[in-house]
Order: sequence, then C-alpha cells, then structure tokens
Amino acid sequence: MHIRNLAITMLMFVCSLPYSVAADNKTPYNEVNTFIGTGKEGNCFPGAQAPFGMISISPNNTFSNYEDPSSRPGYKYSQTEINGFGMTHFSGVGCHAMQDLPFLPLTGDLDKSPVNDKYAYRTRFSHADEKAMPGFYSVKLADYQIDTKFTTTTRSAIGEFSFHNEKDAHVIFAPTNNANGIGDGELHIESSAMTVTGWVSTGGFCWRDPRDRPYKVFFIARFNTPFKGYGVWKGKSKENGKSNVAGDDIAAFLSFGNQKGKTIKMKMAISYVSIDNAKENLKNEIVCWDFDNVYQATKEKWTNLLSRITVNGGTDAERQSFYTAIYHNLLHPNVYNDVNGEYMGFDDQLHHIASGRQMYANFSLWDTYRTSAYLQAMIAPKEASDMVNSLLLDAEQGGAYPNWSMNNIEYGVMNGYSTFPFIANMYAMGARNFNLQAVKDMMKKVSVKHIKCKGHHGWEHVEDYMTLGYVPVDKHGHGASMTLEYSIDDFSIAQICKTAGDSTAYYYYSDRAQSYENIFDTNTKMLRARKSDGTFSAKYSPSETDGFNEGNAAQYFWSVPHNMKNLIDLAGGKAHVEKQLDTFSSKINHGWAIDEPYYWLGNEPCFGSAYVYNYLGKAWKSQRLVRKILSDFNNTPDGLPGDDDAGAMSALYVFSAMGIYPYIPGIGGFVVVGPLFSKVQIKLSNGKAIILNAPNAQENNPYIQSMAINNKPKTSTWIAWDKLKDGATLNFKMGDKPNEQWGSGANDAPPSFY
Repeated sequence: MHIRNLAITMLMFVCSLPYSVAADNKTPYNEVNTFIGTGKEGNCFPGAQAPFGMISISPNNTFSNYEDPSSRPGYKYSQTEINGFGMTHFSGVGCHAMQDLPFLPLTGDLDKSPVNDKYAYRTRFSHADEKAMPGFYSVKLADYQIDTKFTTTTRSAIGEFSFHNEKDAHVIFAPTNNANGIGDGELHIESSAMTVTGWVSTGGFCWRDPRDRPYKVFFIARFNTPFKGYGVWKGKSKENGKSNVAGDDIAAFLSFGNQKGKTIKMKMAISYVSIDNAKENLKNEIVCWDFDNVYQATKEKWTNLLSRITVNGGTDAERQSFYTAIYHNLLHPNVYNDVNGEYMGFDDQLHHIASGRQMYANFSLWDTYRTSAYLQAMIAPKEASDMVNSLLLDAEQGGAYPNWSMNNIEYGVMNGYSTFPFIANMYAMGARNFNLQAVKDMMKKVSVKHIKCKGHHGWEHVEDYMTLGYVPVDKHGHGASMTLEYSIDDFSIAQICKTAGDSTAYYYYSDRAQSYENIFDTNTKMLRARKSDGTFSAKYSPSETDGFNEGNAAQYFWSVPHNMKNLIDLAGGKAHVEKQLDTFSSKINHGWAIDEPYYWLGNEPCFGSAYVYNYLGKAWKSQRLVRKILSDFNNTPDGLPGDDDAGAMSALYVFSAMGIYPYIPGIGGFVVVGPLFSKVQIKLSNGKAIILNAPNAQENNPYIQSMAINNKPKTSTWIAWDKLKDGATLNFKMGDKPNEQWGSGANDAPPSFY
C-alpha cells in the first residue's frame, strides 16, 4: 500500500479506538512530571509534544522584563499569567528561542492590538487548574473562564476550548509575541473553510534579533465552528472583515459569538517548507476531531519509549525524577521533514529525505554529546541513526557540520566542534545506520581547514590549532576551553576513522587529541589559556575565566576524559590530584557559578569530574559524590540544578541513578558508581536486556561492596559496551560504609588513550 494511504488508514483506525486511562499510576508514563525543570532552573516547558515531535503546544507567561533570563523558556512555574500558547519550543536552552506562532482563546472585547504587546491579552491561571502529561496539556484561563486542553502528533495538534461565560468568544493569532519577534510574515483567514494559515520569519536566538539568521515556519489552524466575525491588526490598526495581512507587525482574530456551555475545537499543524505542506501534515496525522483518541495514540508512543528503561525501588520522587529525565531526552532533536518527506535544507533549498528515514533538527551538541547522545542511542537507536544522518546532510548542504543549530540555521553559540563526539558517541553505543565513510570523510574535510556551516562557526582557528597545538587566547577569548574541546573532537574523529578502516587518519587524530598537553602549565599544574607567543596569562587562580567558555580553570581541568591517566601524571600524580578533587568537590554549585573554583553541577564541563576518583583508586569517593549529586535533583519545578540544555542535565541524572556513566567520548562503555535503584532494566533493540540488580541500594547505602557481571566477580570500575550490548546481568552489593579496596587495584581504573 502507498505510504500516504497507509498513514491515513492507520489514523482512521486510531480515531475509532476506544479511549481509556491506565489504572496503574506507577507506569513509566504516569511517573513523568513535566513540571520538573520549569522553576528556578531548568528552562523546561510543560506543554504537549509527541516524542521528537516537530510541534509542541505550551503556554507562554507574561514577564515584567523579557530580557531577564527567567523569560527564556517562555514559561516559569512562579508566574501567574498566560498570554498565549506557542507551537514550537526548545527545552532547557539558555537563550530565548522559538515559542513560534502563539495564539490565545479569550472572551470579551478586542479593544487592543496584540502586535508586539504581550500584555494586551492575558489571563491569570492557577496550577490547581493545570495538568500536564507527555503529549497532553490542559489549563483553565481564569479571567476568560475557558478550559483549554491540547494533545499532539508528530507535526500536528488538536485543542479544545470550553467556554463558561456569555461574553463573545475569540481566538487571536499574535505571531510577533514569540521569543524574539518576527522579521516578516503573513496571515490568511479563510472564513468559508474555517481556517487560518500563514508563516513567519524569525530567528535571533541569543541575539534577540529576528532578522539575524532567520528561519521560516508555516502553519494551518482549522476550526470545527463557523466564524461570526474575523479581522486583522496591522500594527495598532484593527481592520474588521479583512482576511489577509503581511509584514513584521501583524496579528489576526476570529470571533464566534456567545459560546457559553460549548466547546470549540482547533486542529493545527506546522511545516518548515510551506503552507501546503502544513495542510498535508494535518490531513495525514489528524483525520478526525476525536481529541481523546489522538491523545491515546501519542500516549502509546510515549509509553513505548519511556518503558525501554525501567527501575524498581527508590522513592516515589526518585522514580519521577528518573522517568522525567528520560522524557526530557525524547523531546529533541525534532523531526524536521514533512509527511511527504520534504524539508528545507541548510542550503535553503528543498530536499527530500530518503524513504523510511526522518530528518532531524535542533541540535544543542556542546551540551548533549556528553550524556544525551549515549542515552538516545541506547533507547532509540533508529532515531539516533537518523540524527547522525541528518547532521551529515546538513554538512553536505551547508558546507560543514553544524555545531549548535536550530531548524536549518547554524547559530554556533558554543566553542569546540561538538558534532564529532556526538556522532562518535552514538556510533559507539550502536546507532550505526548511516554512511560511516561519508561521515568520516566529512569529518576529515572540515577538521584541517576552517570551513563554515552556512556562513558560521565550523572548526574555528583550526589553522592556529594545527600550527601551535592550541588555540591562542589572544586570537580567541575562549582559547583554552577550545583547545580542550578540540582535543576531545580529535579523539572522536580518531575513533570513527579507526572503525572506518582509515588507520593513517586514526593515528593522526589520535596524536592531535593530545593537544591539551600544550596548554598545561607545569608551574601551576593546571590547564591554562596560552598566548600566540607561548606565554601564559600573567596572573593565575583556580577561578580564572580568561580563555574559558562558561567556566573557569578549576572547572575545565577535568576535560581530558580520553587520557585522564596522563593528565593525572602531568598534574603531580594520584595523591596530588585526589586532594585537588577533594577541594573541588567540597562544594556543589547550582545555577550560574562561573567564578567559583568548585564543582558546578549546573553546567556541562563539570559533569564527568565526579567520576575521576575511579582513576585515582578511590572509587568509593566517586560513589559518595555521585549520590550527593543525585540528591540535588528532585521531582519539583525546582528539581533541576541548571539549564537542562535539550536533556543533557537530565541524562546526567539517568546515568548517575543507574550507576553507570559514559565518560570517554567515542568509546562505548561506562565508569561504574553503583545504582540508586534496586533494579534497573535496559531493553535493547536486539531483544536483549541489561539488568542491574542492587537489592540493598538506597539513599544511605551508596558504596559498592562487590560487583559481578553474569555471576563473575569484577573489581574494574569500567565496563565496556561490548560486554553489555548482547545483554548482561550486573549484581551489586551496596553498603553504608565504603569498601576502599573495591576498584583500587592497578588494573581497575577506566582506560586512558595515548
């Protein structure tokens, strides 16, 4: 059967399924709390989205200062007003992003223009009247007396608005009130079809300028209730009965008269190609008007993915934190192609993804390569393979790999070239359905010459890096951290080259991966920013930020995961580094802590440092520290200690709670610290399972007393993925006092690579 006709037939079947709510509240799906990370830290959104879905419907709050960091995700649990619902969101990121195509149902007079005015129409709401689950969101708009609820498919959504007062009912579309405004756009009202369509051009990200690196997003919204009136705003001017408006100062409204006691339904879809494609997405994904059965189909998708890792034991809060963390890692990247396979490429040309594949967008790679890449490859290898394939296509169309991209735009906001470890990590964990030779060849091409991706980023200062062996701080203000990231990038390229049979390139990049040595200061025994003339900065302290991106010298010291043994030797040996790590981890910081020389849980460069005691023969100290770190997460809106960054922070929790952490980029395997839960089961795509049993694991039993793999005792603090990928059972005996001998042997440390 033709794929399109098959999709329609399946969705018609979905619309006929009986709807029921699961009775078991302890299922992975029902354990998810989408409000975790919507508070002080996290920058998460609570709204409805399908796994890796293109569309997400979530509320936007009003803020007194839209330049304040708290307004970045569009929603904060502490806020009390809603001014609209956006159709796109980027979870956990540290800048204003997306929230595109906002709309709002309301009642009363339309006496203000909402154009560039987020206060024109707003309503109070209460968390008591708010409910969210994966793929579902509902809230009562108190001032308008409207109950709203939404659910989504991959590219489409359906909402219901139930009205409870006699004032005229309306829905407004105010695209200027997204995260960064718009540079251009159009809105079209088709009254006879009960439809609104349009598009906007927007962008900006950290720069807040919608004309800076813009992308276009198109939409359709269809209603089940005839319009009794409609019109548009052009700037402050309102024009009743007008059906079209264009520019960067536009909005539109639909009026329905008195709808008290009635419910208006709205179906919508988006596309990054055209209005016609948005219509096609809606036609294929939501055939009927049955909200409950659309939700049920999406709920089943979530249930399937969330159940690929299950845990027993622990507290209710710990399980909720765990499953929510997995949920956060199934939001991004996002499907980017339409149902017909079309997508807008990095060359701004129309492309068609190969049959059976999906094109993905929105890659926060500097963040996600450290944790999310491994987790996604484990539980969603098909999708992960398509993500790698998407990055290759981006590079072929845009000239080079993107490093931090949104839709088909490279924003490149972070240093390093993190695409390489992201790809190598996914490959190492078994996501391999992509053209390895083409990926390798592109890596080689863009790592010896500065080639920009769509005019931005690329391997910046690669010429200096190759000539001097480091990036000089007088050439780039983040020279030290760039050198450390580039060393990791080189090691990752080397692993891909090795797998692809390119031994010459493997040795070349393995040698370049030791470039971190060139910024090691033998006087201070620290990694430091270095100038073109070879000198280090005149002053030094562990809090030194000169040369480091979002961090300082103390926090970046541990950023040599591929050769930690050599770094330890350079720095004075195990005893010296142990004291350094003791001091560093004596304080754990949340939020923004760039100036303090301590463990900064709120940002990625420190993630792996908690596991370094395993290299020092003091594995029990990592076990203790990781449990302490886990206690800094909880199941409340304030439950994340920093920006979630598209799931990176959440994935840190998942691995730490399972007691295994993927520390070495490009190498399949884990540093071991012991599970938080009595049982963890990881279901693999080959039908096998990894089972971690720790029957006496609990909060006050953080220490490994002994471990066995398939009933064979092990003292190594490293487990290779090859030992796990075909299924394995790990049995832990945990205790409340450290076994200082376990993991302390000469061969028990994780590997280092020279």
